[in-house]
Amino acid sequence: MTADCYTRSAVDEEIPHKQFYTIGEVSRITGVRPHVLRYWESRGKILRPTRRKSRHRLYRPADIQLIFELKRLREEEKMTLPAMQRQLKDQVSHYHRTRNLPTPPPPSFPAVSHPVLALLQEIRRELLALKDILE
Repeated sequence: MTADCYTRSAVDEEIPHKQFYTIGEVSRITGVRPHVLRYWESRGKILRPTRRKSRHRLYRPADIQLIFELKRLREEEKMTLPAMQRQLKDQVSHYHRTRNLPTPPPPSFPAVSHPVLALLQEIRRELLALKDILE
């Protein structure tokens, strides 16, 4: 991989705290281009992002930490992908075991009063009607 496989990193910018990130967001955060992330996933079997039903990749914060480490090993240590796999063997196996743990449930929301619920349902119906018109 050459230096142009990497983009400028957004590490200095504030990283949004989310449960999942798209490949584009991960690329901006880590400075690793999407095709390199896909390569590391397909050839290295190190990255295993979650997939949506649409097959789009979704990365967790643990994935981002692993990508930063892979990038460091590649750029600073000049390691090949197999060497990175050997170096990270224990860390990667722990990562794969823990990434499939259930995520905490979303926060509960306060009960919505009947008038507010009725208003929200009406707004939803109007939006769906507009969507049908636009399609």
